[in-house]
Amino acid sequence: MAILPIWAYLALAGFVLGCLYKAYHYATMPMHVRWELYPVAHEKGKAAYGGSYFEELDWWTKPREVSKIGEIRTIAEEVLTLKAVHEHNPTLWLPSLLFHYGLYLLFALGAALLAGGAARYIELPGLGFLAGGRVLSVWGAVALALATVGCVGLLARRLGSPQLRNASTPADFLHLWLLLAVFLASSGSWLWSDRHFESAAAFAGGLVTLQPKAGGGGWFIAQVALLGVFLAYLPWSHMTHMFAKYFTWHSVRWDDTPNLGGEVYQARVQKLLMLPISWSAPHIKGGKGKRWADVVQERGDS
Repeated sequence: MAILPIWAYLALAGFVLGCLYKAYHYATMPMHVRWELYPVAHEKGKAAYGGSYFEELDWWTKPREVSKIGEIRTIAEEVLTLKAVHEHNPTLWLPSLLFHYGLYLLFALGAALLAGGAARYIELPGLGFLAGGRVLSVWGAVALALATVGCVGLLARRLGSPQLRNASTPADFLHLWLLLAVFLASSGSWLWSDRHFESAAAFAGGLVTLQPKAGGGGWFIAQVALLGVFLAYLPWSHMTHMFAKYFTWHSVRWDDTPNLGGEVYQARVQKLLMLPISWSAPHIKGGKGKRWADVVQERGDS
């Protein structure tokens, strides 16, 4: 087997396993400290003005009314319009929007190439147009243009603004430079090597059907190599916000479940109270085998 397919398998395995590990890590983290931030998207009839079911008289005696439509609408608004970026950092909004739309299209293109390449190998009718052609050529060109322009715009904003440059970490720049390298290599492959993504579809189909192909020319090899680096690296970067937001929104920001006791809830709290404290702040005075339960007891006695 050639080196390029082996690298592709390793990169894909690293991406999938890394994302699963991070998702498991997020899902099993300790109970969070309640934010009490409103509006809560699933609050039925009250989210528009930031209300809560706690407003109701004797709320604990009444069934909660939760709106899944409100959650879906809020998530879709954020994914499609980047509303939070527009509100909190409008100078980054347009390049960020172009960048994200380019990524959405490129991830969809990758899925299409995998499906089309596999369909060609197993002779599945109806999906042949996903194995290369003008549709994919235009699709890829638009996606790469949006992603590249957005990436360059984000780099220009972070480098050109003293405030943003000072607030940016080295990782912020590494992510953008790495992605820009992927976009440029992919653009080179589209321009001079694989205009209709036929080689890409054949390569992807070979991976899916376990009949890997060696790949195309130099631009195509550079594209696959850099894309593999990006995919393997992504789970260990803050770019996992693409699925981490589920946990930070549903399990933290929107978690307004009342504490009405119960064995399961009390067991979770008790487990956390038995954790040791390493803080040395005067108001906590941790260390020396002290646990959070001791702090709770001290506060209760004071």
